[in-house]
Amino acid sequence: MRIKDINRSRVASAMVRGYFHAFFSGQADALFTGKKKLEAKEYKQLVMDNLDRLSHHFVSVLFPILIRLNYQNVEEVTDDMRKRHFSDSTPTKVLLRYACASKPLYDLITSEYQRHMYALLEGHLQSAEAYFSDCPPLTDEDSVPVSLAIRSLVRVQMQAYAAGITLAAAENGRLRQTTIYRLMLSGMVSLLHETPLSFEEENLELMFRKAALNSDNFETLMNEMNQAYEDLI
Repeated sequence: MRIKDINRSRVASAMVRGYFHAFFSGQADALFTGKKKLEAKEYKQLVMDNLDRLSHHFVSVLFPILIRLNYQNVEEVTDDMRKRHFSDSTPTKVLLRYACASKPLYDLITSEYQRHMYALLEGHLQSAEAYFSDCPPLTDEDSVPVSLAIRSLVRVQMQAYAAGITLAAAENGRLRQTTIYRLMLSGMVSLLHETPLSFEEENLELMFRKAALNSDNFETLMNEMNQAYEDLI
């Protein structure tokens, strides 16, 4: 199956989901080493521990990636931000609104953010079934190249995962390949598919190829994942 372009809203939705799953996976890896599944009370505690800073880190991760997703000329964006006197003290809502480039996309991202927070306050991450029950369609007139969509999602997940580990400030703070692979598989399914995907293959490469749909997407995913990993370490 070959998809050339993806609905911009689907990309944004997948990025928000990717952020939350990656950030709290980083927290879990650092604070609950070796535990395969967190209990509801543990997720709730992680939310409370990060409540005051989560929105700030969410925007700090998504802002540059949304800029590349929604604007063609980064230099012009930089000049425009300078004219608007953007700085470290600029409110995160203003930064996010600017990066989204449109109110509908901003409204979508803030709505998705709230949905994930509600799920966490109930004691769990959003399930794939819940995501697909109300996610934007794959195709739409407002779309972006699939390669850009994949690279954007990979960067969000890698940076959010690293941020979750760093903010945990634990002795066991290190990137774990098994978690990264799990996040990337989940991310590709949420980005490129219409329903949850079942992985029966034991071979990791076959699982990635199944999630990526075709060889071009697979190569884009692998290259961006490896580059993002190198940038972080």
